[in-house]
Amino acid sequence: MLFYLLSICSFGGILMLRLMGKSRQFQSYLLVAAVLSLFAGMLQGNESPQIVWIRYAVMLFRLLFGLISPFAFLFFGLALVFNGVLLIKKEGWAKRYALLLAVGIFILLMDLLFLLNYFVFHHYLIWRFMRLMSYFIIYFGVVLILFFVATTFYGLIPVSLDKDFIIVLGAGLLPDGRISPLLEKRLDRAIRFFRHQTEHTQKRPCRMIVSGGQGVDEPFSEAYAMKRYLIAKGIPEELIIEEDKSVNTYQNLLYSKGIMDTYKEKYKCLFITNNFHTVRSSLYAHRVGLDTDGLGAWTPFYFLPYAFLREFIAVVFMQIKGHTLLLALVLVFGLWRIYL
Repeated sequence: MLFYLLSICSFGGILMLRLMGKSRQFQSYLLVAAVLSLFAGMLQGNESPQIVWIRYAVMLFRLLFGLISPFAFLFFGLALVFNGVLLIKKEGWAKRYALLLAVGIFILLMDLLFLLNYFVFHHYLIWRFMRLMSYFIIYFGVVLILFFVATTFYGLIPVSLDKDFIIVLGAGLLPDGRISPLLEKRLDRAIRFFRHQTEHTQKRPCRMIVSGGQGVDEPFSEAYAMKRYLIAKGIPEELIIEEDKSVNTYQNLLYSKGIMDTYKEKYKCLFITNNFHTVRSSLYAHRVGLDTDGLGAWTPFYFLPYAFLREFIAVVFMQIKGHTLLLALVLVFGLWRIYL
């Protein structure tokens, strides 16, 4: 009954936030909580044949996971290494892509240590170490799954057609100054929303803020390149505002807010980025005091593993104090389970 009550409260919170026009970030969190609470309530104290089969399936999954987890981690590590190499081939060498390779290699080394100890060493200290590491793996696995689910649900919540401004967050340009594939997806998504809102509401077209400064390896600012692209696609130049000072997502939103504040005291805005980047961008928007929605553009499949991993790590560091406390509790719990 408690889980059903939590689910009802979560759905009610979503409806209230929707009616108040509040940020979709918190709506997505409540939607995750509502679905999980509803599922937990269905499993608890329900003896219907369908629910019993779900319980059996969960028990079978736990058994199979224990049997195949070493091989699953081996596959996951190999997949990360393969994806890192693929990214370097397609996008060129960058230190940030080495992150994917490093995580993949770490997983492979941990898996190798487990297999060697299982078949060769049989050392109790290694077993204790591996067991302790498993608690941290479970913690980060759960947080990663919740992050993925929240990102997915965030994209499912509809955006109202009442925006005064559209902020397109910048991304790196190609060496010759052309728009990169990821940035092109963002701009095309902004154009579609701009035209969709204009055609369906018949209101004055909203303004588009292109936000991004000039990197050390870029011939001009990202905002300038984005503006040229929008003009070439038929967006009126007088509706495009350049914000060419920002160097990261936080500054994208902070400086864009300053521009919008000079135009109107009260306004509704929308930021557009790639789908994997929406949750972190919404957290930054909340930090700068911007009540906004976010819209995610499609991302090439080969880029998604790296992108989600990078975003996940960035969100963890944004909330490092809370995660440090929780990890300390995980460490204490793990040591207690191992030695007591």
